[in-house]
Amino acid sequence: MKLPRAKVWLAAAAVSAVLLVVLVVCNRRTGSMTQRLDRYRAAGQPTTMAELDAWYGSVPDADNAQVALLEADAAWRRINDPNLVTGPNGPRFPARGEAWAPVLREAARVELASNAVPLAKIHAALQHPRGRYAGSLKAGIAGAYLTHLSALKQVGRNVGLEARWAAEVGDPERAADGLLAELGVARRLEDEPVVISYLVRIAVNAVAIESAERVLSRTALPEPSLRRLQEAFVAAEAPDSLARAFIGERCFALDELGQPAAQMFSAFAAPAGPGTPSGNSLPLVPLMLAQFYELSGLKRQDGDFYLDRLDELAEAAGGPRSALPVKQQRLAVQLASLSTWRGRLRPLSRMSLPSLHTVLLKELRSVATLRCAQTVMAVERWRLAHGRTLLTSLNELVPQYLGAVPEDPMDGKPLKYRTLAPAPGYVVYSIGEDGTDDGGTERVPGSGKTTGWDYTFTVNR
Repeated sequence: MKLPRAKVWLAAAAVSAVLLVVLVVCNRRTGSMTQRLDRYRAAGQPTTMAELDAWYGSVPDADNAQVALLEADAAWRRINDPNLVTGPNGPRFPARGEAWAPVLREAARVELASNAVPLAKIHAALQHPRGRYAGSLKAGIAGAYLTHLSALKQVGRNVGLEARWAAEVGDPERAADGLLAELGVARRLEDEPVVISYLVRIAVNAVAIESAERVLSRTALPEPSLRRLQEAFVAAEAPDSLARAFIGERCFALDELGQPAAQMFSAFAAPAGPGTPSGNSLPLVPLMLAQFYELSGLKRQDGDFYLDRLDELAEAAGGPRSALPVKQQRLAVQLASLSTWRGRLRPLSRMSLPSLHTVLLKELRSVATLRCAQTVMAVERWRLAHGRTLLTSLNELVPQYLGAVPEDPMDGKPLKYRTLAPAPGYVVYSIGEDGTDDGGTERVPGSGKTTGWDYTFTVNR
């Protein structure tokens, strides 16, 4: 017997309503979010975008390094010289330790001389210990307009060019000042409680480390400069920066979870086309899915999973770096659950967590290479005091130049060292992400190899 179509729809609606009520009752957990927020606030951590903006703090313009750095970037004029072709990492320099071609050296000189005023402004701005971008975080990440980040990366590139050029023309003190400025630009980002700001900071540090490799492979630096650089590379670790970034990310998540689910699903809604009967008919299915996601308790489950992982990330970031490899592996196992059928019901977690998982690995690499750089500055100080000969073991640096050989965050053991004989120079290295000592083998960019290389700082001099 065929039921009338209206009765079929009525029966389907009744069954759906019953299922929905069951899901709501089964997934209700009163007070859990309130307790979570109370826990955050008890720890002195922000829970709203307004609280995050206040937690970030304010800096008067007169004391704000970022204001002057951005003005210097706006005033910088790039010369149109094919010998100074620039890409993501700056000019196409020759191999480390090799002399620059005269045309490259001259092109760099002209650009630096043409920008003497903004270059001086950069160095003056870095006398201010703090930096704070001018925008507000109250409107969330979408309203923050973090356009200052690309500008600050460019400022780092400019003083990095100064450092490399100065080493090439035999001005070691100016080369050291350029390296210190490059690290200083990165440090003015360390208070920003935003993951993308953290990533830009460690990217600028990574280019500064490469600049230091090239500078030291062309010239020896004086003792006072080496000591200042050693201290700057220690400070560049900024151990609180990553935890601040994850706490900020958690505020963005809380803000998103506080919005109606339909707003979270808006990315899936397509605009109405000429073949659709009405402008509102096309978003109906994603709208229904959004309502089910919210009313069924799936949104809460997704939010709890996401926030729990962010809590773990913030906690891990606040602990010793040698514990991060284990935390990173544990998080990888938890994220694997997002590939199951149940995990597919957590769209927010699936969209956001995998990229945050890679941040831990980037932190490990950043800390490892910064510690290699710290150690190299101590090696160079030892060389100056010993006729520029090479030491045989990093233990010779203790206690005069190092309190202890820095710990490799990848395994908790001291960093490693070897000379490059018969080639001139040496390498200080961490065992890298594969956990294997590959003898200081340098990674070949673009090779795609995930094993067989270490995190290195090489001096070819």
